[in-house]
Amino acid sequence: MTPVKRIALIVIASVLVAYACRAADLIDVTAAVDKQSAYIGDLIKYSITITYDSTLQLTPPAAGANLGGFEVKDYDFGEEQKLDDGRRRQTISFDLRTFTTGDYVIPPLPIQYRMQDSTVKYISADPIKIFIKSVLAEGASVDSLQPRPLKAQASLVGKSKTLWIIIALAAVLIAGGLIYYFMRRRKVVEKAPYVDPRPSWEIAFAELALLKDKDLPGQGEVKPFYFELTEIMKKYFGLKFEFDSADMTTTELDEALFDVSLEEELHRDAISFFEHADLVKFAKYIPPFDRPELDWETAYELVTKSRDMIPARRAKVAPEPVLVAAERDPNEDDSELRFAPPELREYFSSGEPEDKS
Repeated sequence: MTPVKRIALIVIASVLVAYACRAADLIDVTAAVDKQSAYIGDLIKYSITITYDSTLQLTPPAAGANLGGFEVKDYDFGEEQKLDDGRRRQTISFDLRTFTTGDYVIPPLPIQYRMQDSTVKYISADPIKIFIKSVLAEGASVDSLQPRPLKAQASLVGKSKTLWIIIALAAVLIAGGLIYYFMRRRKVVEKAPYVDPRPSWEIAFAELALLKDKDLPGQGEVKPFYFELTEIMKKYFGLKFEFDSADMTTTELDEALFDVSLEEELHRDAISFFEHADLVKFAKYIPPFDRPELDWETAYELVTKSRDMIPARRAKVAPEPVLVAAERDPNEDDSELRFAPPELREYFSSGEPEDKS
């Protein structure tokens, strides 16, 4: 190898190492659990701590992220903390549970972030091993367990029938009361659907990240991708600007965004985005290979640019009244005497009285 090539390789390697160190300084992810082993059904607290530079834009992972064989029982996206060195820290917690024994691994959870130059990158938390133990004693098997013998049956000989009738009635009343209580409680739950407490932009970012992980365009599912993408954006605009967007067409959404005084450029980009998606969804239009990725980026930018906007509706301008001239009777008297008694009108209409002196 010539000295020139050797120097070039050394320079390239130095640049790559410096870039990797710079990326490591910008963001750091650590994962932890509150216990390395647990019994079947125990709740395991899995937390991810992300420390990142203030110049980065962090996309929170979706609540339905892949966490191996564990069932996610709860999800908490904690408050962002500002550190003394100017960086920020975000902690995300999951409550996990499983009902089978053995060795488990929580896989690396990808965290998406955006650089200042709009480059989207990912960093993953380390995998964590957890051992799930059985509630049986060590060395015991299910086949070796024996049930307890049945208790001797109680004899009713000599007991008062009235007492048993009272007990039976009490049991019926208690059962009826419990049924009534749970039926009422079920109706209350049905009338009060779950409301996601997160802000609209956070919900949109999480759903966009989950959609990207599905990679529907890569599987040839372009039309389902656009259906999900537009539903995420319609839901975001409805929550952000406080209007019911569930069944809106693109034309109706255009009018709604105009009413809430959305910035002209954002308004134009949003409607252009929905109109192109309608072509794919309803007109059998097949977009170029890279267009789904660009439309996903457009949706992400729309949420980013409008997330801090304050909803404000345009004032309704009342239409000016239209004055219509009423038809006039040509015989009608227009003078001020038209409201006077007939004899007075006759007196003044005849002219001034003659002087008889």
